[in-house]
Amino acid sequence: MKKIFLCTLLFVLVHCVNAQVEVNFPKKGKRQLQEIRKPKLQDINGLWEGQISQISWDGQPEFNGTTGKLHVEINQKGPNIDGLLVCRAKFADGKGYLSYEKKFSGIWNGEILTYQDVAVENYINTHKELRHLETCLKNAELQFFQTKGKFHLEGEWKGSGHVTGIDCVPGKIQLTKVNPDDLALEYANTVNINFEQENGKPVELKWNEDENTIKKIKDRKVEKGKIIEVESRILSITVYDHKKDDGDIISLNYNGYWLLEKYRIDNDEHKIDVVLKSDGMNPDYVLLYAHNLGKYPPNTVALIINDGSTQQRVILNSDMHVCDVIYFRLKK
Repeated sequence: MKKIFLCTLLFVLVHCVNAQVEVNFPKKGKRQLQEIRKPKLQDINGLWEGQISQISWDGQPEFNGTTGKLHVEINQKGPNIDGLLVCRAKFADGKGYLSYEKKFSGIWNGEILTYQDVAVENYINTHKELRHLETCLKNAELQFFQTKGKFHLEGEWKGSGHVTGIDCVPGKIQLTKVNPDDLALEYANTVNINFEQENGKPVELKWNEDENTIKKIKDRKVEKGKIIEVESRILSITVYDHKKDDGDIISLNYNGYWLLEKYRIDNDEHKIDVVLKSDGMNPDYVLLYAHNLGKYPPNTVALIINDGSTQQRVILNSDMHVCDVIYFRLKK
């Protein structure tokens, strides 16, 4: 009798325990199981900083305190990447500055970012000697790794000139993700060429849509201007004071961005390289914005436009109410 009682009691206890833990989970389909088992990609969205280095070559320019400091914004949607790379760098020895933005795309698999530059925008080079310096459209496989809680991407790049397509001397890309709490842009190593502009956006312009010309820039009217025909998208623009050096202070606006900002113009030549966008929408232009009238009004500058085949000299006159402008037309 005792044995039968114990067995019965044990059966009741086991039955009670089973009743407490039994849960009816809904069955999952094959697709749901794949989603559960699929590893999540590391999130690399956000702002990154870094450098692009290059194997030394004859005539390579030196930068002021950096080999090309970059700010990179990465947008990630699953494995698909796109973003913007911004370069604002001073050349050493006061020889000018380099400024451009690049759009890029890529594929991210959690370990490697396959990186590809897509387009260069607002390229400005004011180096006093290297008149036709290009940046490179790069491609690379960037390896992801972590050190001391920081995210890094690093790899070797190859590429070609953004205008001529000539092969570039290769190099290395090194990026580190910026902690939003520690965000500190290194203005000492960069140059801001924007004139009262927010987030690098173009300065406010009003266009005459019927004539496809500029009506106003900020609070000033813009003259009808002149049209200059050129044979190349790559232009060297030489700027100097017309006639007397009388203390004129100017800004030169190119396609919504400032080539020179509050610059004291004199008889010394200042050279700037630009690349025409020629997208068939609004024309490329250079506009003179005066900050004073000098001793002999109006504010006047001379421009020499060199397209590699010909040189054309143009005089621009502006005052505190009206701006002068020239438009570029690429010969067909």
